[in-house]
Amino acid sequence: MEAYKDFIKRISYQQAELQLGEGSFKPDKRVFEKVNQDNRFKPFYGDTVVFDLDSRTKAKIEKEIKTLYNAAPECFCEKIKTDTIHLTLHDLSASDELENIAADVFSNEIKLLRILRDLPQQITVIRMRTNYIINMVSTSLVLALIPADGNEWNKLQQIYDTINKVRVCPYPYLTPHITLAYFNRNGFDVASADKLKATVYELNKNRFDITLKTNRLYYQKFISMNEYFPVLSLYKHR
Repeated sequence: MEAYKDFIKRISYQQAELQLGEGSFKPDKRVFEKVNQDNRFKPFYGDTVVFDLDSRTKAKIEKEIKTLYNAAPECFCEKIKTDTIHLTLHDLSASDELENIAADVFSNEIKLLRILRDLPQQITVIRMRTNYIINMVSTSLVLALIPADGNEWNKLQQIYDTINKVRVCPYPYLTPHITLAYFNRNGFDVASADKLKATVYELNKNRFDITLKTNRLYYQKFISMNEYFPVLSLYKHR
């Protein structure tokens, strides 16, 4: 389990100023797996464990998304639907070819059912707060979150470590985040980048608290970045 102080040190790269590099911006090629040439979401398959968010929190996130799209729509692909907004806890499998991961997804679900008893028995509230909107590996803008303190971090990390027994996350550490928008697959010019940076800088002045509840923790499958389907509530019967 990563110590809270190490987590805080690790995310010190998250700043109020959006990092897009110099000059025009080109997204990472991984965007091509999720977004068609017309900048609509294409079929993309997989499974994940996420925290669904309450309606008030989703409304706040949706307001930030609208601000981004109103300021610089040319920077993004199709908008994420409000009802798909979630906090990602642990990605499991993903591919733009269903046959590449079908067996893994089936295996993940079976393994997850077997380890549910290892999760904390009591429904837990985890207090978080927003940190900054950041560029996530040049594929998307995400709202990064941090736990209120070390105790809250330990609660979140314990659940993450349990899910990691199903399939080791492709990323080495937990970085709590809410995806706001995927970049335009064609990139954008300097003027648009500057406009986006200015907008994000203003949004990053408005930080707020978010409460996660484990009775809203779901195993989900998806067929695109706008189509997620809850399969299992991890705390439904607790």
